[in-house]
Amino acid sequence: MALNTGPARDSPLDEMQWWSLTDLQKYQGVHSNTVLYYFADSPFFDRTSNNAIVWQQCTITEPEVIGTRENFTARLMSMSGLEFLVVQEPEITGPGAGTGVWVIRKQTRRKRPGQEDEIIPHASYYVVDPYIYMAPTIAAVMSSRMVRILHSLPYCSHANKR
Repeated sequence: MALNTGPARDSPLDEMQWWSLTDLQKYQGVHSNTVLYYFADSPFFDRTSNNAIVWQQCTITEPEVIGTRENFTARLMSMSGLEFLVVQEPEITGPGAGTGVWVIRKQTRRKRPGQEDEIIPHASYYVVDPYIYMAPTIAAVMSSRMVRILHSLPYCSHANKR
């Protein structure tokens, strides 16, 4: 069962925490070859993305493509369109050590003949152990900080003078 332990479902996605015990058991935990599958079961995933198309097309015809994250990523990078890619893995510094944080980016890839692909990032997500969070946008962070600053300012009596 998927659990939304954050605010109500009509809340913004960047205020939500998601995890699923059922999916964790199905994938035998979150690791290199399951992190994108686990993410795909979350409400953050876009079912029109290239990830969904590749999974659907390759499940029966080319299972080796979806067998490892490396093969899966290589297929995604050969396509244009919306995709979810792991852009940072947990750092491993020793047994049981490391950040334990996966960073997944939602982005649009545009192929440009003879040039590097154009990448347009849309959102970032963090997978921390079983929990998935959406990173707030810079605009949301700045807006929050500005409101906090304005509320902390003392009342200016000269503001009401004419």
